[in-house]
Amino acid sequence: MGRPPLTDKEERVYEFINSYMSRFGRPPTYAEIRDRFRYKNNSSIQNFIQQLRLKGYIKAPIGSNKKRAIELVAKGRIRELERIPLEGTVAAGGLTEAVHHRDYVDVPRNLLRSGGEYFALRVKGDSMIEDCIMSGDLVIIRRQSNAQNGQTVVALVDNSEATIKRYYKKEDHIELVPANPSYDLIRVDHNTEFKILGVLTSVIRKLE
Repeated sequence: MGRPPLTDKEERVYEFINSYMSRFGRPPTYAEIRDRFRYKNNSSIQNFIQQLRLKGYIKAPIGSNKKRAIELVAKGRIRELERIPLEGTVAAGGLTEAVHHRDYVDVPRNLLRSGGEYFALRVKGDSMIEDCIMSGDLVIIRRQSNAQNGQTVVALVDNSEATIKRYYKKEDHIELVPANPSYDLIRVDHNTEFKILGVLTSVIRKLE
């Protein structure tokens, strides 16, 4: 039997650990994970690490005093890559003119579920930071034209303005909601051209 699936947030923490180890040859400390995802204390990180350990993705002794006690169970997993289109930049801020160009990027295959079509976008802006989506991150998008309320989508407004936000369909309009209290939601009335380009499945953290 395979390992239990990860939640979106667990996946982001796991991929950050993967990326960090790939670059530096050692795992991040709890403090480094906490700072990357902007949590105030280590308790949330400890919960994520506990779930990753219980699901069999990492080894992390409970109560260890070692600063770098995380070990990936299957390091080869990160090398199983698949090439998908990198289709430009998407705004995590106010609406902005969509930036399109066609390139390709290799991403871990475990981020791509079978039967779907995927593409990647580079994030610009900080309107989604409370969902751990930072400026410079790479977001993996499953291409589809519909979404459920509460999902994070990449949407095109008036055929020229693209953004990544949480999606909510109301009775007479659509709301695109940021994950940052500094930003206002975007209201899309029914007489405004609107198109969902895809739904967020994963985030690959940009390492500085």
